[in-house]
Amino acid sequence: MEKIALVTGANGFIGSHLSCFLVEKGFKVYAIHRKDISKNPKFMEYKKQGKIISFLGDVSNFDYSSVPKVNYIYHIAGKVSVYGPMKEFMKINYEGTQNILNYAQKMGVECFTYFSSTAVYGYYGYQNLPEEAEKKPFKNPYSISKLKTENLVKDFCFKNKIDYVIIRPGNVYGEYDYTSSHEIYTRIKKEKMMICAGGKYKSCFVYVQNLVDAVLYVSTKKEFRNTDYNITDGQNETLKEMFTSIAKTFNVRPKFTNFPAPIAKCVASLVEGVYKLFFIKKAPLITRFSIWQNCADYNFSIKKLLNTGFKPEVSMQDGIKRTCDWILSLEDKNGTKK
Repeated sequence: MEKIALVTGANGFIGSHLSCFLVEKGFKVYAIHRKDISKNPKFMEYKKQGKIISFLGDVSNFDYSSVPKVNYIYHIAGKVSVYGPMKEFMKINYEGTQNILNYAQKMGVECFTYFSSTAVYGYYGYQNLPEEAEKKPFKNPYSISKLKTENLVKDFCFKNKIDYVIIRPGNVYGEYDYTSSHEIYTRIKKEKMMICAGGKYKSCFVYVQNLVDAVLYVSTKKEFRNTDYNITDGQNETLKEMFTSIAKTFNVRPKFTNFPAPIAKCVASLVEGVYKLFFIKKAPLITRFSIWQNCADYNFSIKKLLNTGFKPEVSMQDGIKRTCDWILSLEDKNGTKK
């Protein structure tokens, strides 16, 4: 049977990597995204070659009748932000997922894969947290909407006899990530990176190629479906260890401006309070969501994933090296490399 996949949010950082990987593994790929371009050049090349067929639209109101029958769905699209009104998160993340689940049911898809977040566990300090741990999301619309949508996916798929996989990626990094990776790596290279609590707490990074490799592995094997997976590189690194490795790869000093946890939390709470007091809709530069994540251990077990036989192929150092090379290539292109 021909392998046909639908990827939502396909032109973004994770979506473009997954779409390209699916093509390389012999899939026919349909892609739903809001903008006609991607910053991943390989995605654009495959699109030009007709190996990725795009449909433009928003998942919250997309008409799936225009999409041919597929047997795999990878639902990545959603509102990802540390700030904003709950109504907006629920419309995009929850109602948008309900919309595509209805399509999945009509098409009789083989497997529905939903990209959730480790944020559903909350930020209370833990190491090697397994998937069955209690979900206590931070009081943040993103975290709450992700957990509600997870439950929607499980209930809907169970009721309609659709295989599903729920993915909870750690902190994803890699090439063509123009949000967190680009900012973090650039700041570290310039020796201007800020860090909370000395970066002493354990984190949960995952290189994007390891992530998409794991996703394809568990979603295409029936015996590994109908469950949830934490996906990280399993290195158990602290934030400072990760940032120090990046600095050394750039051949610069691992110089970080440290903010003690109590001060960082106080400032974040104060800033958010001011924004809410004056009804400022734009997300503040510092939020409780982002600070709390870095002021306690935020580390997850991937034992369930490893028990399937999967092993991350790209080491943390190789992932860092590839990401650093990408940053340097951008500087070469822009004529800003020192």
